[in-house]
Order: sequence, then structure tokens, then C-alpha cells
Amino acid sequence: MLKTKETDISTHIVAVFAFIIKDGKVLLAKRSKDDPQAPGIWSVPGGNVDMDEGEGIIVKTLKKEVLEEVGLNIEDDIVLICDEGFYRVSGHHVIGLSFLCKWKDGVAKPLEDQDEVRWFTKEELKNFSKLPDYFKVRVNKLLQILR
Repeated sequence: MLKTKETDISTHIVAVFAFIIKDGKVLLAKRSKDDPQAPGIWSVPGGNVDMDEGEGIIVKTLKKEVLEEVGLNIEDDIVLICDEGFYRVSGHHVIGLSFLCKWKDGVAKPLEDQDEVRWFTKEELKNFSKLPDYFKVRVNKLLQILR
């Protein structure tokens, strides 16, 4: 059997995304029109997991990205909704992990890489026509969990 060398292992970017729930509503953020990856598209806050060591890296990254992008703090309790693989416009392969997160405090506002934010009811989210197809899959999985 052929052994794989460490230098032969493909690497991936790991990205995390936060579906934030507050008072039964879900926060969506419209990406900046200057963003090279999906400009002007409605999505959720998130970002790449830093090259760091130690425990709790996913929660730590989610908290950091949510605070930087929309000014909110989230609880430690997160639930994995779905995972997927996709390619960035740069050609890098990304493993995306989407989580259900609970709002802790703060007022949502568009900050880093965001043009707009809005809280949606489950019904509004289900019927929101401005979502790209790939994101509708994530939203449908979220709606199944929130039933």
C-alpha cells in the first residue's frame, strides 16, 4: 500500500457561519458590493477559522466574526446546522460549517464587509426571494431545525 506523505495532503480553508436567533427572528447580512466572494448577496456573518491551536476554536472564531461583522455577541451554545464544500473565487477549497447561534447582546449593524443587516421571521425567511440557491439550502436546513 502506498503511504501518503505529509507534503501530499491537500489543505482546505475552514469557514464558519452564524445563523443568529433573537426573539424568534434570524439575522441576515447583505455582503458588501466590494466583496470579491459573492458581492451584494444576503448571507450570514462568518469567516475563516484562524490557524490557531487549542480548544474551542470554532466558538472563538464565530464570536470574533459576528462581533466584527455585525456588532453582536453570541452565547457559547452553538448547534451545527450543515456542512458543505465549495470553492472561493480565488480557487481555494473551503469546508463551510453553518451553526445556529443565540444572540447574547448588542445591536445589529453592518460593519466589516457588510452593507445591510436585517432580522427575519421564519415566514419571511422562507419566502425571501433574494437568496442565492446555494444559501437557500442552508436556510431550509435551519428552518427544519426551528420547527
